[in-house]
Formats: sequence, C-alpha cells, structure tokens
Amino acid sequence: MKEYGGYIVDSNVYKDNDDKLHGQLTVRIPEKHFQKFLNDAENEAIDVHERNVSGQDITEEYVDLESRLKSKRVVEERLLLFMKDAEKTEELLKISSDLSAIQEEIETIVGKMNYLENQTDYSTVELLMDEDTVIVPQVEGKNLNTWEKTKKQLASSVNFILAAASGLIVFFIGNLPIIVIVLLVGLGVYLLIRRKKEGKS
Repeated sequence: MKEYGGYIVDSNVYKDNDDKLHGQLTVRIPEKHFQKFLNDAENEAIDVHERNVSGQDITEEYVDLESRLKSKRVVEERLLLFMKDAEKTEELLKISSDLSAIQEEIETIVGKMNYLENQTDYSTVELLMDEDTVIVPQVEGKNLNTWEKTKKQLASSVNFILAAASGLIVFFIGNLPIIVIVLLVGLGVYLLIRRKKEGKS
C-alpha cells in the first residue's frame, strides 16, 4: 500500500460453511495512482468477476460552499467590529453569542470543504476477495501423505517404547519389596545348598 501512497480504511476476513475464506478490503488511493492500483490488483487476481468504476462531480457543491464561506466571513468581520464598539454589557453579550454561532457555521463549512477536497485527492476502492480452492486429483485413488504418515508412525513407535519403559519401571518399583524377599530367600537357599555340598565333600 505504501507503493501507491494509500491507506486501508477497513478490512474484514471470514469463513463460510465450506471453510472457504472471504475478504473485504476498503482502501483510499491517491487519484494519480488510482489506475495503476486497479491494474496491479487485477493482475494479482486469478479471476475478476466484476469491476465497477463510478465518479461524482462535486464542483457545484464545492463552489456553493465557497460562496457561503465568504458570506459568513463577512458577517464575522462585522460582528468583530460591532464588538469593539459595543458599550453596554447586553449588546456585548448579544454580539458575542451571534459571533459564536457564525464561527461554528464557518467551522462546519470548512470541514465539508476539506472532506470534498479529500474525496477528490483520494479514490475509495472496495475489494471483495474469495479464496481459490485448487483440487488435486489423487494418484490411483490413494492419498500419498508420505511425510505425514512417517511422522505418525515415528510418534507411535516412540510412544510404544516410552509406554513399555514406563510399565517396566512401575512394575519394578511397585513390586520391589516382593523382589527383595524373593532374592533374599533365593540367596538363603543357594547358601544352604552350597554348605550341604561342602559338608559331604
């Protein structure tokens, strides 16, 4: 967007029931880059379904605002002169109130003129975008996700090894007292048999 000197006014992205992405983008583009932006945007798109370009002549409205602004400025100047010559407090308050109203009207007119100038300097472009889904046919009716299958098989193997190791550790620690007793009994029997053999010798 910096390339065109424009800016984004509004953007929205959403999914439909088929999980397809749709987007809406409203941008403001300087009038001198308007056509280039349209051409570049269309070149980036896979398909352009519709293109509408419309304009509005605001010259008459702008000239009317200029005329009204000049009239209000004249009234403002007169009220400022009257305020300098006012001697009574009542007159001063009345002139001050009228002056405040005129200045408020002037600010409103200037705001409208600035808006119209901005409208002529920039063009509003609204883009509606749809995600393009590419369907790739399966090879001989089979889904060849080799890498995904490899990762799943590796994960299954690792999980099996960890589960087996965990089972052995649990079995050994959980049955440690019994194992110790069995070992002690076995050692006692072994020593007893060995002594008998040595006595016979």
